[in-house]
Amino acid sequence: MINQPMQRNFIRIALLLLSISAFFLACRTASLLSGEGVAQETPTRARVTRASQRPTFTPIPPPSDTPEPTETPEPSEPPPPTDEPLPPTATRRPPTARPRPTNTNVPPTKTPQPSPTPTTAFAWIQDGAQSCEGGGDSESSVTGKITANNTGAVGQKVQASSGPGGEPISENPAESDKHGNYKVTFLCSGKACNGDFYIWMVDAGRHQVSPFVKFHFDSGCRKGKQNFKKR
Repeated sequence: MINQPMQRNFIRIALLLLSISAFFLACRTASLLSGEGVAQETPTRARVTRASQRPTFTPIPPPSDTPEPTETPEPSEPPPPTDEPLPPTATRRPPTARPRPTNTNVPPTKTPQPSPTPTTAFAWIQDGAQSCEGGGDSESSVTGKITANNTGAVGQKVQASSGPGGEPISENPAESDKHGNYKVTFLCSGKACNGDFYIWMVDAGRHQVSPFVKFHFDSGCRKGKQNFKKR
């Protein structure tokens, strides 16, 4: 059996433990009531910034100068054909009989005759008819004598060309000597010329003072002759 002193000690210890437990229980209760002892779980919330709460404004583009497309009108349907009468067919008129021409005697018209060209009065004229005789093929030539008052004219000029008044065969016309004799030589490629050629007298200014005289050179005509005299 437990003696009384030990029993008393046991009771004291039990009371002490009970007091301590009661103290801690009271503290725990006070803590629970005050909310200090319990860790409160704070829910995590995303902070809403002011920037996210501000409304965004999308700028409206200014009106452009591009014209709005216009609607193309649809082609209208052609009106239905009407039953209009066709124009009457033109009728041909009978041909009108043309009067036949009568045989009228018309006197023949006379063809006007050209008036003769007036002959230029040159200061020098031909003295006798021209002549020509054959010769070699070394050259074709024309010789003659120019006289004035039945005397040989000195220093008179004779021009020559392949056409009347055409391009001269030489820029220096042939001149008559102290007896009035002259000679014009025709050379083609170093040989006698063949074909039609002309001679005429000119003054110091190369003006024509005599008629044109034509010669046709060939094997039968190599040496021509023509005299001139003063009118």
